[in-house]
Amino acid sequence: MQTALGWFGAISRGCSIVAGWALLAISFATCIEIVGRKYFGFSFRALDEIGGYLLAALSAFGFAYTLSKHSHMRVTLLFPYVPASVHAFLNVLATVSLAAMAAFCAWRGGFELLDVLVSGKRSNTPLSVPLWMPQSLWLAGMVLFAVGTILMAIHSLALLMRDRPLLNRTYGPQSLEEEISTEISHLATAEAAEGRRA
Repeated sequence: MQTALGWFGAISRGCSIVAGWALLAISFATCIEIVGRKYFGFSFRALDEIGGYLLAALSAFGFAYTLSKHSHMRVTLLFPYVPASVHAFLNVLATVSLAAMAAFCAWRGGFELLDVLVSGKRSNTPLSVPLWMPQSLWLAGMVLFAVGTILMAIHSLALLMRDRPLLNRTYGPQSLEEEISTEISHLATAEAAEGRRA
């Protein structure tokens, strides 16, 4: 299971790097568009449409990367008020419910993509983009997210049976002290990297 989760983390990281470069590219193109419209009277046309497609696709891949870093927000209102023995069950409930939601979104997205492929729908815009293109990118991100959540749900269920303290450390929300410690270590790493460059 650790190998599969490691692969998921590596793939998510690679996709997030590509997503970052795509965001830089669309930002650069937007700056050129602004200058072009103001001073030279030209426009790329439909840059906002491309940006919308990128937003949808990159958000889906962002879900997967955020999951690989255990950085999704959790509402932990009950945690301080329930016994420690219940924490493991709440953590498993969180991973399983997230996996169910992600799998449902990927499943419905697959049907939507099939419908677009069969009907040959295009966007009602000047670009007239075949809708299967942006929807395929979005679905790929959602499938990656769903695979990651399912792997983590299986792993959390296995840990529930054999190692609940590890389950709580791996899938439980961080305490305030742990969050502060994490932020301090990130800051120290960034300062060390800056010192090596100087």
